[in-house]
Amino acid sequence: MVYTRPQLSLREKASLAVAILRALFAGLLASLTGPFRGPTGSPKYVNHVKANMVRAFVDSTTTRQLQAIAPPLSEAYTAYASKHNFSPQSLTLPCGTRAFWLGDPSARKLIIWFHGGGYSLPPDPGHLPFAHNLANSASPDIAVLMLEYSLVPHATYPHQLREGVELLRYCITDMGRRAEDITIGGDSAGANLAMGVLGHLLHPHPKIPPLNLPGKLDSTILLAPWASFRSDWPSMRSNAKKDVVTTAMGKKWSSTFLDGLPYDGYNQPLSVPAAWWDGLDGMVRDILIVAGADEILVDCIVELAARLAGVHGRVETVVAEGEWHDMPTLAALGGGGVQEDAIRAFVRARL
Repeated sequence: MVYTRPQLSLREKASLAVAILRALFAGLLASLTGPFRGPTGSPKYVNHVKANMVRAFVDSTTTRQLQAIAPPLSEAYTAYASKHNFSPQSLTLPCGTRAFWLGDPSARKLIIWFHGGGYSLPPDPGHLPFAHNLANSASPDIAVLMLEYSLVPHATYPHQLREGVELLRYCITDMGRRAEDITIGGDSAGANLAMGVLGHLLHPHPKIPPLNLPGKLDSTILLAPWASFRSDWPSMRSNAKKDVVTTAMGKKWSSTFLDGLPYDGYNQPLSVPAAWWDGLDGMVRDILIVAGADEILVDCIVELAARLAGVHGRVETVVAEGEWHDMPTLAALGGGGVQEDAIRAFVRARL
């Protein structure tokens, strides 16, 4: 279900302009006060300024406004392919949802990637370069397939989970891919979706047909996983002035995503006992969890890593000092870093 970019009213356009001015003012104020920010601010001055601007802008806008100014994945992918001189290639699932190739579709290894954005936003401009670089820098034997899952409020939980499971099913049953050659991964909300797919493999969701794997998946990559919708984790306070996302964003987006439904293991992996994940080692061979030490979600991510390590003997966790939420995909804010290096090294090791 691809959304149509909203047409903003004059009032919405005016408030969007105000949000831009607020972001610019926040950046100016942060640049002046940055030298005196102390340990509660980002360790790097430029990061401190950028983070203040992003928080001010996103907290001042609505989902409609953000969807109006950001192109859907299908549009962004076509433009990206043209800019980088390769032929766009996609597949369409039986439900009508599309997924887009980065790298050679005939590559032996496949990474299914679910982008972040709170289930509310299309991919950041840095998502496609991140995925493309992941395919190209590791090996010509690896391709990335990025799902254009439905965004809220146009579709809510468990619709996105159904789409994620259907893509994995399609790759195995229709494309003939071996489970042991497939990695599923995602960033932020996309990592939440990846965990939901794993949960479905263990305990089929009552509204989604079961998927019985013919073997173990090769691996799972969880970049900045949105493991909990709670806002009382200590890092929510200690990193509030360091990160680019806020608790207010999380509350707004998670509420819209759930649309009144309760928490469960598919939509919030830390809402169920650790034993719910028993058997995960029979579904996937290796798990990589990556986070920034300066992100507000770091405490719940570390807790997720500990719980998964209790039921799976091959969980690797990397927490990068001085880095924020989902840093590798946020190109305008710098991208790269220790988190991206860890993911690339993990992918190269799969060959």
